[in-house]
Parts: sequence; C-alpha cells; structure tokens
Amino acid sequence: MRMKSKEDLQLTEVSRLAKILVVEDERKIARLLELELNHRKYETRIARDGMEAMDIYEAFKPDLILLDIMIPEIDGVEVAKLIRQMDNDVGIIMVTAMDQTRNKVEGLNSGADDYITKPFDFDEMSARIEALLRRKGNPKKQRLEIGEVELFPDSYTVIEQDREINLSKTEFDLLRYLAENRGRAVSKSELLEEVWGIDYESSPNVVEVYINYLRKKLKTGKSLIKTVRGVGYSIK
Repeated sequence: MRMKSKEDLQLTEVSRLAKILVVEDERKIARLLELELNHRKYETRIARDGMEAMDIYEAFKPDLILLDIMIPEIDGVEVAKLIRQMDNDVGIIMVTAMDQTRNKVEGLNSGADDYITKPFDFDEMSARIEALLRRKGNPKKQRLEIGEVELFPDSYTVIEQDREINLSKTEFDLLRYLAENRGRAVSKSELLEEVWGIDYESSPNVVEVYINYLRKKLKTGKSLIKTVRGVGYSIK
C-alpha cells in the first residue's frame, strides 16, 4: 500500500456551511461582501440597520457576524451588546471606517471578538473569519478541489459548477483517490486495492466500468480523468 506524501494530499479545510450575518448599510459594500463570502462557501445574509440585524439574527442563527459600528436605527456597539446578552458562542467581528483606538476598544468592550478597519483586504478578512470560527469551535469540512470539481469527504458530496453530483460511495472513493494522487498515473491494480479492497476478487475491468460512470456523471469528466495507456488513469 502506497503511503501518501503531503504533496499528494491537496485537502484543505473550509467552513462550507458556516453562516455569516453581514450588518452593513452601504449597499455596494454589503453586496461585495455577500459575493465574496458566498464565493468562499459561506451561507450569507445581509442586514442594513440595527433593527433588521436583530430580526435576521433571531431567524438565521449565524455562526459569525460582521458588524459595522456606524449603522442606522441601533448602532453596531449596541447590537453587539444585545446579541452578546443572548449568545456567548456567536463570533462577532466589528467593522469600522474609523481607524481610532477609541472605536476599537468600544467595539471590543461591547462583546465583539475582533475588529477590522475599512478599507479591508478580503484575504485578511477571510483569515480573521477562519481564525475566529476555529476559536469558537465551528465544525470544519475537508475540501478537495480538482478543476471545477469540489469533493467534501466528510459528507461524500461532490459539487461541479455549483451543481451537486450524485455519486455512489465507490464512485466517490475512486474519484477521491485519483484526486489525492493527481499528477501521477495510478494502475488498475492499485485502484482495486485502495478502493475496492485487497481481497477483491472480481475482474479488473470493474475499474474501467466505474471510470466510465464518473466520466458520464461529471461534465468535465472526460477531460479531467485521463487514460494512461498500458498503465491506468490519472488526473492532471
């Protein structure tokens, strides 16, 4: 049995199902945040004032709140205080355009866990979100990405071009093994051992059959899974 190196494994952890409430009254910024967070596989809701934020919080039960301080109706500091009285687990990141120590301290004293100052970098924002979700104990899911296909081993889910692909366990295990060993040709005998098990006694042609299943189910299957003549199969 071949041991996998770190280079072989392209698995990364993401909070695919984490829910984020964005409280931002500037429509353009709110929309940009929504698009960016959805792209990064978060479920996102937008509130444009403090009252709406409280209503959506009650219904949505987010894992994390990106909370602008300067919002109408109820300001962000008061919203943070109200939410913190009800929920010690939700992550709160204060967002402010004012790069002043007083505003940061006020936000943190209200119950926020972190702060970020406008204009912010999306990569920094994402890193802060991930760090806070880890501290709050948000469950993680593994993701394996190959081209336009994403595999989530924890749930045996495959997403291609924003569409879920229905695969059997064997199909998923086969695709996953090829993806984990991307860049090299994997023989039929190795696939039989690793996917079907060392004691599998049926015809090696079963590998070819399941490869064809994958190529038909995935839109990019034919271009993604290559036949290496005389050896086996590979994903580049």
